Amino acid sequence: MQKIQARGGAKVGDKTVIDALEPAVASLRASAESDVAVPLALEKAAEAAKQGFESTKHLIAKHGKARYLGAQTLGHADPGACVIALILETLAASCGTKPQD
Repeated sequence: MQKIQARGGAKVGDKTVIDALEPAVASLRASAESDVAVPLALEKAAEAAKQGFESTKHLIAKHGKARYLGAQTLGHADPGACVIALILETLAASCGTKPQD
């Protein structure tokens, strides 16, 4: 994640993939330190990513192509953050902790 941030210069609050990725990585690290089972760790990371994704609806894009739209991005979630949340949700579901829709 640090290399992604270094390359793009984005941080949490810039309405990018980082808004979902950073809390998911932090959740996974905390789960690893607490010896949480992988399926539950993925479920927690998916929830953290979802919350990060949802938070982007209240932000103005500062990086990427969306930055050109400025205030018009308010009320719309970041697509990259959505993808991270969906990937982690799918991983958690595939481990059997949550039933797939």
